[in-house]
Amino acid sequence: LYKPPGADQAVNHREKGYLEACKAAAPEGFDVILEMAAHANLAVDLQLVGQNGRICIVGSKSQDININPRTLMPKQVDVRGVFLGSATPEELQEIHASLFDAMQRKALVPVVGLELPLQEAAKAHVEVMAPSSGGAAGNVVLLPPVECNL
Repeated sequence: LYKPPGADQAVNHREKGYLEACKAAAPEGFDVILEMAAHANLAVDLQLVGQNGRICIVGSKSQDININPRTLMPKQVDVRGVFLGSATPEELQEIHASLFDAMQRKALVPVVGLELPLQEAAKAHVEVMAPSSGGAAGNVVLLPPVECNL
């Protein structure tokens, strides 16, 4: 299991008992949860978020889910959808500058789990949605043809 720089603990949500491991890591709940599969995990996230916490949905399948809105109220939880496609040009410039700065300082170190030629984009999509490695192996990167001038 990969533990990114700055992380105190990493938990594999595919392992039995991961909820208990999360609760042990943050007994008062998490301040922020970045959720990449809200269709499957949002109800669980509501158990793990702390008082005045935020759940930022950055990914989800397009399907209805069942959650009880009252679970948001006692902890005063904010749930926000995050979509890069809605960012203004100025916001994108700020995001890119921050990312490049973090990578230069080695505060952010991307992990590449799989490299595929651009011609295998369909396979890359399958790997993102159902990784053959079991998940948590890093980013899937598409490589342009060598003769491509970017």
